[in-house]
Parts: sequence; C-alpha cells; structure tokens
Amino acid sequence: MKTKLKFLIILLFVLITVIVYIYRPSTNYLERESDVYFYNLENFIDSSDNYVSKVISIKGSITNVVSGSPYISVVLDSKLHFSFESSKTQSVFLVGDTISVKGRFEGYDELFEQYTFTDCTVIK
Repeated sequence: MKTKLKFLIILLFVLITVIVYIYRPSTNYLERESDVYFYNLENFIDSSDNYVSKVISIKGSITNVVSGSPYISVVLDSKLHFSFESSKTQSVFLVGDTISVKGRFEGYDELFEQYTFTDCTVIK
C-alpha cells in the first residue's frame, strides 16, 4: 500500500509540474528591457555570438524596407534585418532615416550573410 501511495504522490507532483510549465505566460520581448545597446554595426558584429536570444538595441541607418502582411522587414546598414509585426507598430520607415531598434537577436544567417532580429520595436 505504501508503494502505491508513493507512486500516486510522485505522479501528482509530475502532473502539476507539467501543467504549470505548459500554462506559464510566454516572454513578451517587446516589453523587456534591452540586455545591451550598440551605437554602430561594427561593435555589434565583433561580439554578436555572445548575444543570441538576447534583447539588443542598436542604432543604424535604414537601407531597405519590405512590407508584407503581417510583417514589415527593415534592414539597417545592409546587414541587420529587423522583423516588425504590422499590427504592433505605428512607425513609418523611410530609407535613409537613422533609427534605434530593439529586438531579440536570432543569429547570423551565413547563407544570406545577415543578422536576424524578431519581436522588434522602435525606440523613441
């Protein structure tokens, strides 16, 4: 009987742990503070491997804008690709403007030679 009781307690503990893990709120990267701020592309590239999955703020000049539902892709300094959800941004992006952007760094894509960011917002 004690073995069955121990088994039920362990099973109940595991079940509660799984339920708490599944229903925990997801991370809202749009509201998180930046882990680090870069003022130019060169400083970021030198240490980019240390910041994968971190929230990064960076300042740069817009070199390309691609609008497509439901995302807007903004390229800074020809290398940094930021993805904005159309429904969550009120910003107008014009080629040549200098802006500061905060986003979660996804990593470097060697095939396209670009640094990719998601969950982005413009810093005022």
